[in-house]
Amino acid sequence: MAKSFQSLFENQSQLQSFIEENELPQYPVLCVHISAGKMDLTEIGNLITSIKHLLPQAVIVGCSSAEKILHNTILSDKPVITFTTYEKTKVHSVILEMNNNIDLLAIVEKITAEYVTSETKMIQLFTNQKLGDIDIILDDFHRLNPDVFIIGCNTSDLIKDNSYLFTDKGIVNNGIVFLLFDNQDLLIETMENGEWSEIGFSFKVTKAKGNLLYEINGKKSLHILKQYLGKPFIQRLPSSSFHIPFLIYRNERKHIAFIRNVYEASTIELSIPVIEGDRISFAIQNLEELFSTSQKGLKRLKKKPADTILAFHCAYKIDGMEHLIKYNREVLKQNAPVTDFYCYDDIGYRSKNQPKPLSPSSIYLAISESNAVNKLMPENPFIIPAATYSITALTNLVNETAKDVKIYKENARNLEAYYHALYENNMDVAYTLDLKGNFTSVNQSFEKAIGYTSAELKGKSSIRLVTDNDIPKVQRHFRRTIGGKIQYYKVSIKTKMDRIESFHIKNIPVMVNGECVGVFGIGRDISENIRFEEKISQLANYDEGTGLPNRTKFNEILEEMLRRAKKKRRALAILFLDIDRFKMVNDTLGHYAGDLILKELAIRMKNELSNGAYLGRFTSDKFSILLTKESNPEAIIQIGKQLLKLVEKPFSYQKKEFFLSASIGISMYPYDGDQSEHLLKNADIALSRAKLLGGNGMVFFSDEMNQETLHRVEMESQLRRAIKNNELFLTFQPIIDSSSHQMKSCEALIRWKHPERGIIPPFEFIPLAEETGLIHSIGKWVLKTACKQMKEWHNEGLTDASISINVSASQFQNRWFIEDVKNALAYSDLDSKYLHLELTESVMLNDSIKTIDTMHALRNIGVKISIDDFGTGYSSLSYLRHLPIHLLKIDKSFIQNLDVQTPDFAIVHSIMTMGQGLGLEVIAEGVETDKQFAILKNMNCHYIQGYLIEKPMDSARMKEWLQNYRYIGQK
Repeated sequence: MAKSFQSLFENQSQLQSFIEENELPQYPVLCVHISAGKMDLTEIGNLITSIKHLLPQAVIVGCSSAEKILHNTILSDKPVITFTTYEKTKVHSVILEMNNNIDLLAIVEKITAEYVTSETKMIQLFTNQKLGDIDIILDDFHRLNPDVFIIGCNTSDLIKDNSYLFTDKGIVNNGIVFLLFDNQDLLIETMENGEWSEIGFSFKVTKAKGNLLYEINGKKSLHILKQYLGKPFIQRLPSSSFHIPFLIYRNERKHIAFIRNVYEASTIELSIPVIEGDRISFAIQNLEELFSTSQKGLKRLKKKPADTILAFHCAYKIDGMEHLIKYNREVLKQNAPVTDFYCYDDIGYRSKNQPKPLSPSSIYLAISESNAVNKLMPENPFIIPAATYSITALTNLVNETAKDVKIYKENARNLEAYYHALYENNMDVAYTLDLKGNFTSVNQSFEKAIGYTSAELKGKSSIRLVTDNDIPKVQRHFRRTIGGKIQYYKVSIKTKMDRIESFHIKNIPVMVNGECVGVFGIGRDISENIRFEEKISQLANYDEGTGLPNRTKFNEILEEMLRRAKKKRRALAILFLDIDRFKMVNDTLGHYAGDLILKELAIRMKNELSNGAYLGRFTSDKFSILLTKESNPEAIIQIGKQLLKLVEKPFSYQKKEFFLSASIGISMYPYDGDQSEHLLKNADIALSRAKLLGGNGMVFFSDEMNQETLHRVEMESQLRRAIKNNELFLTFQPIIDSSSHQMKSCEALIRWKHPERGIIPPFEFIPLAEETGLIHSIGKWVLKTACKQMKEWHNEGLTDASISINVSASQFQNRWFIEDVKNALAYSDLDSKYLHLELTESVMLNDSIKTIDTMHALRNIGVKISIDDFGTGYSSLSYLRHLPIHLLKIDKSFIQNLDVQTPDFAIVHSIMTMGQGLGLEVIAEGVETDKQFAILKNMNCHYIQGYLIEKPMDSARMKEWLQNYRYIGQK
C-alpha cells in the first residue's frame, strides 16, 4: 500500500521529529520530493545529507522553486518535503546534466538500456528544459518504451533562468531527472484539466529566429500585443502572458508559448522556438469547460483504486484557480490522501497514450498497489463563481466576433482575389492613385506597356509619365475625378524606353462613405490605332512617292488659306508646274527612274520654297504650289523662274545625266476667282497655254484663256456625241503615179459633219481627240472604215490601189495598235499589201526602240509605212536607214512655192536624192499646178497628190471619179 506525507522544513530538529512521528524509517521503499524554495546549493546539499542520514533507503528528487503548496496553502519562503512510501514497488532515480552538444536520442537509448526493465511501469520525469527539447525526449522514449507510463513536470521558471534539479546522487542547474517505478501490478490513473482555448484572431509569424519573435503580420510584435491586448498588458509583461499566452499551431499540433522577456525594438522572447510562417493566436482558459472537465474527472477517479494521490499544479494556473484546486482536493482526499506539487509545466497524456507536454494544467495521479476500491463518499457540488459566467460570456463574445470578422476577412480576401485576378490579368493597363496623384499600384499590363515595375512607380507622381503638352489636361481630369466624377480622356505617355505611346484613359473615383479615398484607372493602348489612322491619313492625304500633300490634302490647305486670305484681305497665288515631255522619261527609262526624278524634284522645290509656301503633288508629273505671303506678280515671277531653274538642273540616274524642262500656269486670288475650284481650274488653263507655247515657261491666267478652255470643253463634249451619232465620215484624195498617171493609192481623210457648224476640218478636232484619248476609238473606226471601203472598190473592179491612213503618235504607241490593224484587215478582208500607214517624224522620236519594233511587226504582216510631212521634223539619214519604211512624203509647205529659182527647189531635190539613196519611193503632196508637176516629174518623184489631181472626196464622189476619170486631163 502506498502512502504520502508532507511537511514544511524549518530546521533539522523539526524534520527529525516529523520522520519519527510518521515512522518513516520502517518503510523499505521511500521516495522523497523536495521543493527547495530559495535555498542555495549548500543548503540543498545539507538537506539531502540530513534526509539520507535519517532515511538511508530514501530515493530523493527535488528542485528549487519560488513557490510551494502545503495543505492548499501557497508558500514562497520555506522548503516543502513530500514523503511517499511503497511496499511492493521499487523506485530508483537517474539524473542527467544537459548541454548544447548532448545527443538527446542517445540519452533516451541509455536510459532504456540501463534502467528500464520489464517491471518498469511508470516514470516520473522532472526537468527544467525548454519545451522543444522535452518533445524530442518524450517522442523517442515512447517509441522505445510504449508500455511505460510517463508523467511529470517542468520545474523551470520562465521568468528566472536559475533553477536547480537534484537527487541524492547530485545537483545540476540544467538537466533531467528520471524517477523509475518498477512494479507491473502498480495501478495508475490520471485526471487532467486545463486545456487552453484560442481567443480572437489568428496571425502569421513574418519574422522570427529561435525563441525571438520580431514581427507578426508584418508589424512589430509588441505593436500587435498593444493593439489587441492594450497598454496595461504590455506594462505587466512577462507575467501577464501567464494568463493570456500565445497559441502556436505547427504541424497539426498546438503549443502554448509564454513571453519570457521583452527587448529593444519591440522584440519579445518566447518560452519555445517559433518559426516564420507559424500560425499564432492568443489563448485563454475556457473556465466553463474547465469546471465541467474537472467534475467528470473527479467522478471517474473516485471509482478507481487509490492508495495516494499526487497532484501536479502549474504555477501559471494557480492564480485565480485556488477555489477549484481546493474543491478537487477536498473531494479526492475522501478516497485517498492528496499531496500537491508545484511546477511550471505539466507532462501528461493525450491521444494514443503518447506522453506530451501539456498546456498549463493540473494533473492528478492516483497510485495503488492493490485492487481495493475505496468506499464512495457523497460530495458537495462545485459552485461556479458568478464572475466566471461573465468571463465565459465575454470570451464567447470575443470568439464569435472573431468568427464574424474571419468570415468578413475571408469574403474580403475572396473579393480581393477576384479583384486581383481581374486587375493583374486585365489586358488593359490598370493602376491606382492616392489623392495626391501618386501611384499606389499598377498591374502587369501597365508594367509591360510602360516599362517600369510596380516597385519603381509606387509612391511616385503619375504626372511624371505624362508628356508636357498633356499635363494641364491630365491635372484637370484628376481634379474632377477626386471630386467624384468618372473621367474619360486621351493622353500621351512617356515610356521607360523613351517612346511616346497614346492611351485612352478612364479614371474612376474610389468612394468610401461618400468620400473619395483614391482613384482607380484603366487605360487602353491606342498607339497602334493612332499610327494606323495616321498611316491611313498619310495614304489618303499624302503622296507615297514624294511625301507631299496629294490633291485632296492640297485642296484642304487651299480652302483654309483661302478662308484666312478672305478674312485678312490678302492675295494668294496658285502655281501648277508640269514637267515637259515627262512621258518620254517614263517610256525610255522606266517608271522607277521617273519616280526617283519626281522625288528628287520635290526635295529641290521644298528646300527652295520659303515659309508661307505650300507644295503638293497634284497628279503624276504635275506639282501644285500655293503662295500665301509672296503673292505679288513680281515675287511670283521670281519664284517661277527659280523653280524652272531647279527643273533644268541635271538629274542623275545610273551614272548618266538627264535634262528636263517644265511649264508653269498661274492663277491669283482674288483676280482670277474667289473659290478654290475656280482658282485651280484657271491655273490649269494657264498651264495648258504654257504647254501650247512650247513649254519651259510660265503663263498667267487671263479671261481669253478661259473662253478658249470653255470652247475646248464644249468641243470635247460634242466630239463624244459625234462618235456616238456617226457624225464622222471619210474623204478620199487620189495619189497617182507621176509616169503612168494611174492612181496607185488614195489617202483617207477624216471629216466631222457638225449638225450646226457644218463640216469641221481635222486640224480643229484631232488635237483635242489626242489630248482627251478619243483618238484611239476614232483611229480604230478610221482603220476599219477605210479598209472596208477600199475592199468594196476592189470587189467592184474599180481599182487595185492601196489605201493610205494617217496614224497619230498616241494611237501608234498604244499597246493594242497591232491588234487594231489586224482586226481592221480581218474585218474588211483587205489584203495587207494594200494598206499604207502614214506616220509623222515625231512618232519615231518617242521611244525609238518600241517604235522600230512596232514598225517591224507591221511590215511582217505586209503593211507598208510612209513618213508623212517629211522635212518638217528632225530625221537624219543615220536614223532613217534603220527604219523599215517604204515611202517618204514631202510636206506640202515645200511644194506650194516650188520653182527652179526658189530655195524650196534645193530642199525638194535633196529629199528626192536622199530617198533614192535609201531606196525609198517619194510622194509629193500639195501639188496644185502643172509647173509643179513638171518640176517634180523631172526630179523623178514617184507619186503626186494634190488639188491638181483632185480635192478630197466623199466615198460616193470618189467612186464616180474612179469610174470616169482614170488619168490626168482625161474627162
